Amino acid sequence: MGDMLGNALSGLVSYQRALATTSHNIANADTEGYSRQKVDFATRVPSQSGNLTIGSGVKVSSVSRVYSSFTVDQLRSSQSAFAQADASYQLTTQVDNALADTELGLSASLSRFYNSLQDVADNPSSISARQLMLAEAQGLGDRFADMSSQMDTLDREVNTRVSASISDINDLSKQIADINLMISKTQGQFGTDANDLLDQRDQALLELNELIGTTSVEQADGSVSVFIGNGEALVLGERAIAMRTVPNPFEPGRTEIAMDVGGSLAVISGSLRGGSLGGTLSFRDGVLNDTRNELGRITVAIADTLNTINRAGMDLKGAQGGAIFSVPDPDVFRSRNNTSGAEITAQITDVSALNGSNTLIRLDGSGWRFFDESSGAELTGVTGSGSVVDPFVVDGVSLSLTSAAAVGDQFLLRPTRGAAENLKVVMTDPAGIAAAAATRSTADLNNIGSGKISETDVVDSSNPNLLDAVDIQFLSPTSYQINGAGSFSYASGSDITINGNKVVITGSPQAGDSFTIAANTNALGDNRNLLKMAGAESSKVLNGGSASIQDTVNGLVGNIAVATRSAQINQQSQENLLNQTRSNQQAISGVNLDEEAANLLKFQQAYQAAAQAAGVANDLFQALMGAFR
Repeated sequence: MGDMLGNALSGLVSYQRALATTSHNIANADTEGYSRQKVDFATRVPSQSGNLTIGSGVKVSSVSRVYSSFTVDQLRSSQSAFAQADASYQLTTQVDNALADTELGLSASLSRFYNSLQDVADNPSSISARQLMLAEAQGLGDRFADMSSQMDTLDREVNTRVSASISDINDLSKQIADINLMISKTQGQFGTDANDLLDQRDQALLELNELIGTTSVEQADGSVSVFIGNGEALVLGERAIAMRTVPNPFEPGRTEIAMDVGGSLAVISGSLRGGSLGGTLSFRDGVLNDTRNELGRITVAIADTLNTINRAGMDLKGAQGGAIFSVPDPDVFRSRNNTSGAEITAQITDVSALNGSNTLIRLDGSGWRFFDESSGAELTGVTGSGSVVDPFVVDGVSLSLTSAAAVGDQFLLRPTRGAAENLKVVMTDPAGIAAAAATRSTADLNNIGSGKISETDVVDSSNPNLLDAVDIQFLSPTSYQINGAGSFSYASGSDITINGNKVVITGSPQAGDSFTIAANTNALGDNRNLLKMAGAESSKVLNGGSASIQDTVNGLVGNIAVATRSAQINQQSQENLLNQTRSNQQAISGVNLDEEAANLLKFQQAYQAAAQAAGVANDLFQALMGAFR
């Protein structure tokens, strides 16, 4: 009877634990991160009676999680990729909305301004048309400033997101380290898996991967070590290494991420990938940075082109035109770690050579070196020594040192980023708009040949002799002199450039024929220079003379639209992948209430059967005892 009672009691105990585990599953059916637990049964060590082996009942060998490390790793990776794509899409959409707005977007603002130029060209003596042009110029400047302000707002939002993410990452890292400690103690003391603690740690790791991409390595004591970026440790067993936000060494308003690497504080922003933090940083260093630089490059091109053309014309007062816009100089930031007091001044000398890239400038033991900030690639072809008389020339920008620098000093050149914000209209008098060309050409009425002279084209408005009268007199059908001096060969259709003016003479002039170039006075109806301004939008002034302002604007708007659409597609695909991975994980580890209900019924019946067996054993024992009374 004793063996029967012992077997029954082992069943009661085992199925009681199975019922408790099932009820634990049911209670945590909606607990985020909970993995279903199952009871594993095993027979107890049997007893030996003579040549017979008598079973000793059942025992619970383990209570384990239903868990797949492969599926969980997939879920963490999918969570990280989706969070990165989602953050990038949200931020890129804001840039797209700012640039592509049909009423307030960049293309619409430029169209209104260039239309006002055409209105002045149609009626060059109209003061009201000129006033409207200056008003539209001011509106264009305000629109560029507003767009720059929106980019600055996004930059501040990035800083806020980065700071909030770092705080959450540090909290989760500390939580994982604390759970590591409890797991190692539990498993070391009892030699069993701490299922609920493992679930809590997995959930913390999943939440961490939503913020930043990580790699986890499980240790022998059950703890995990967590790494980010290029292998920087975030959690090592029971110790969490805190991340910090620090100001950029060149721009204090730009937040960077640093942590203790090898005993010193190192900036690791450039190596972080995955999660919402990775998406935010990649947006800032990619779309936002490129948009601000390209917006500034367009601003510089518009201002420089129109200023150059206006200086080449004659205003209503009969004077040579002046600047319409002020063109801001490039920004050069010195590192706060520099040991010398040297500064670098910068000036744009060739708009067509501007490429919108930022340049890192460093003085090391081998001399001055120049690197593309985004790619890190070293630049070649930089000329000059950096002095005022022999400046460095980098992609259309001249750089001069104010004093001697020290080895290790670094500077960051941002040639166009501040241009949009600082574009100003400096012309206030509408009469200052130089609608007429600065000079004009005429043929002497007494010429006997068939020679004809083109209208003047001002190619160097800074030439001090631009407005001086010039007489071109032919000595023979194949030669001419200028202002009574020299002898120059003539070929029909060849350019003749004098004092910053270019003309073309065609046909067959005869000896004694003369042509003149002079200041274009009393030319109220002349619109030649304004026509050049109106056509400046399509002039090839960028990318080494291969792209116009219009091309570049369309390219910027189009690139942002493509980037936004690409980010949207990536976000949607990553979301689908995440949902699929989560479903796979839940299919393995999630609590199925129907299954748990069936298990509950099965274990209940088993428990009742074990109790009945114990009752039968008791009845047999009582009957045996009654036989001896």
